[in-house]
Amino acid sequence: MQLAREFFELNLFYVLPHWQFDTGQQDAEYLGSLLFVEQHRRSLPGEPECLLRVGDIKSVQRAVVEVRAWHADRLYPSVIEANPIFARVASQTTRNLAESIFEGEEYKIILVVSEFSSAPARRDQAVQALHALGIHHVLEFPTILAEILRLVSAQGSYAPSYTLQTIRLLKRYDFIRLQQLELFFPALRPDAPVLPPGEGTITPDEYDINEMIIPPGAE
Repeated sequence: MQLAREFFELNLFYVLPHWQFDTGQQDAEYLGSLLFVEQHRRSLPGEPECLLRVGDIKSVQRAVVEVRAWHADRLYPSVIEANPIFARVASQTTRNLAESIFEGEEYKIILVVSEFSSAPARRDQAVQALHALGIHHVLEFPTILAEILRLVSAQGSYAPSYTLQTIRLLKRYDFIRLQQLELFFPALRPDAPVLPPGEGTITPDEYDINEMIIPPGAE
């Protein structure tokens, strides 16, 4: 959940509070799995596909996000069909809450999952099954991790986040570079990432995004 939040903050989204809204339910665990995010600047034009890739999030203005990243296994169509919990983020209760928080503005519903099958047919079937539940977009966790690695600056300051500070130090001392990452995700020119006010200061980085190696002896 924390990594998903930091993914959106690094992409210049505000995470909006929602605890003060009356949802008519007492499921604190479910409410705790939700994020309500909104870009502080206009989103890029165009409608991304249901399965979001690196950089696609910039085309989303605002969204309600649920994290269902079960890291023990890939997410297959049969699992989606057998678990109605995946439809919860698109429920009327969640929609009512989102409409209150976003004050009637248009929003998207995004579900964060571990990852789909590597077989294209099964992956497409799983994405279509989630889309049929009313979910607009799906984010795989490897995409979130790739974007965080790309945006974290080795020269930045991430005092509020132990995770981002650790990634920064790994990049600072050359334990992480981004050559191998480029094999799976298209290389994008990173923005000068900043966290929202009060969340720390980030300085643009000069790191090479074309390399990702582990130094000898570090395994």
